[in-house]
Formats: sequence, C-alpha cells, structure tokens
Amino acid sequence: MAHSTQLNDSEINAQAARHEETADNVNNELDNLKREVEATLAASGSAATRALSSVTNDWVEAVRKTVLDNMRAMAASMRKEAGAQVDADSDNTQSILNVPMDTADFLR
Repeated sequence: MAHSTQLNDSEINAQAARHEETADNVNNELDNLKREVEATLAASGSAATRALSSVTNDWVEAVRKTVLDNMRAMAASMRKEAGAQVDADSDNTQSILNVPMDTADFLR
C-alpha cells in the first residue's frame, strides 16, 4: 500500500483543532493546579505553603505564555497555510484551464 506525506486542508485543520483542544485541556489543568494550591494555602498559611503558591503562580503563567501561546500560534499558522494551499491549488488549476486550446494541436 502506497503512503503519502501530503495532507489536505481538512486534515491540516483537524490537526490545528487538536492543537487548540490540547491547549485548552492544559489550560484547564493549570487552573485546577492553581485551585489545589490555593486550597492548600487556605488550610496552611506557612511560609513553605506561601512559597509554593508563589512559585506555582509564576510557573503557571510561564507555561501559559510559552507552551499555550505557541500551541495556539501553531494552530493559527496551520490554518493559514492550509488556506494558502487551497488558494494555490485553485490558482494553479485556473492557470492550467486558461491555457489556450491551440497549444494542444501539436498532439494531433
């Protein structure tokens, strides 16, 4: 069975949607982590717990700025390139269709 590395726009857009879904899931888990740490801080106001809360908040925001922003940017780029691929295919098809029929006379 032959395999192809070519993807169509539907497959690319589906992959972009999976990137966004994964980013949303990670974001939800980060929110859950922050809630757990806040609950721990509410139960214990020790210096260690306050430090944990501060480090967690910094880490969560860093993950959001790097990982999640990059995943969403990648999804947007994938969608943009899928659209460009469709446009290029359409333009190339139109160029072929615009070739004058007289040029095919050499085949006779």
